[in-house]
Amino acid sequence: MADRINFDKKINDSVQVGDELYWAIISGTTIGTTTLVGTIISVGKKYVEVADGEAPTPFVSDTMFFMFRKPEHNEYTNVSSLKGYHAEATFTNNSIEKQELFAVGSEVTMSSK
Repeated sequence: MADRINFDKKINDSVQVGDELYWAIISGTTIGTTTLVGTIISVGKKYVEVADGEAPTPFVSDTMFFMFRKPEHNEYTNVSSLKGYHAEATFTNNSIEKQELFAVGSEVTMSSK
């Protein structure tokens, strides 16, 4: 049986059917042990459905961090860049100590007018 996990915000555009969904608890700036929720079988704007994984689907809370992984056996993984009309990035630093950003990159190609 598939489990549906609802989120308050839009799902990452890179998430696809076949990706593996993981979760972990966040404590301050530390991320706990990751747990496989299952394989994603459906993706909506603010939800994913997963096939049964190693652990029961958690109740979503503010202390949880969800992440996804592309399957290693997929020969088509990351063979192209993301396609769309805009991008948005936010960089935040909550540390009171000096921090250094090593690099930020992007690839932009005009595709239509």
